[in-house]
Amino acid sequence: MATATPTARRTSSLVTRIPTDDSLPRWRAWTSTHPVGSSLLAGAVATQFATVFGIWFHGFGLPTLNWPAVNGQLIVPTASVGVQYFAGAISHFADGVFFALLFALLFHPLVPLRNTMLGNLIKALLYGTVLAIISAAWWVPAVYVPHHAGFLSTGLGWKLTFGIFLWHWIYGYFLGTVYCPAPKELPEPQNEALSPATAEAAGVNRETTAA
Repeated sequence: MATATPTARRTSSLVTRIPTDDSLPRWRAWTSTHPVGSSLLAGAVATQFATVFGIWFHGFGLPTLNWPAVNGQLIVPTASVGVQYFAGAISHFADGVFFALLFALLFHPLVPLRNTMLGNLIKALLYGTVLAIISAAWWVPAVYVPHHAGFLSTGLGWKLTFGIFLWHWIYGYFLGTVYCPAPKELPEPQNEALSPATAEAAGVNRETTAA
């Protein structure tokens, strides 16, 4: 009789252990019933990752998008660099978190897609695209660079415009992967929801009535 090797047993244990983890379904169920708390957390995660990637953009040949530094220059223009960055970071992360809250309460429910993993991701990427359009069309040319910068800031260079959209797509990606409520299931028919004991009792009652 063939016996399983220790290596095979370890491999089998590893393969069967991963799908049985219910962390993701439990998180998605909690997200469905706690949209405010889960969206605030998702906003913090998405803002952190997008901010880091924006600072790293120069490594990909794109302009660096250091939003905390630029926000700080607008908020406290005469302060030191450190104070500017600290103030800008607080403002920047607050914006990212509260935009995530608006996504969960206003934008997400209006998009006619089912709340699957892919559906939630598409909703968040669409939301990121809307924010990118607002940023490139108004925020950057009117606030950061106060002069006419062309359509979607293309007058400042196509790389900057692409970087703005890429930054918000990264934000949307992480927003949609963390804020991923489970789909609303249709209610089951009442007779299918009866327990075996209840169904058996109902059958006995019907037989008694017929007799």
